[in-house]
Amino acid sequence: MHKKSYRQNVRERITSGRYSEYKGLSICMINDFYEPMTMNKKIKYQVHCRSFSGLYEDIEEALNKFFELRRKMR
Repeated sequence: MHKKSYRQNVRERITSGRYSEYKGLSICMINDFYEPMTMNKKIKYQVHCRSFSGLYEDIEEALNKFFELRRKMR
């Protein structure tokens, strides 16, 4: 049986309307949490922590930034 990577698990959580968090760093599909973002019909993902906050249209870019910041927090 193929075991899912942590990255795949995070992607599935985000695309199913949930979020993922690690020591104050979070990633989510912001459209699910903030109504005005849906007006432009583009899906946006937010990566956020105390020292950084960014919006991404591409989930891979958002995941890359999330894991980059996560590695620095370890």
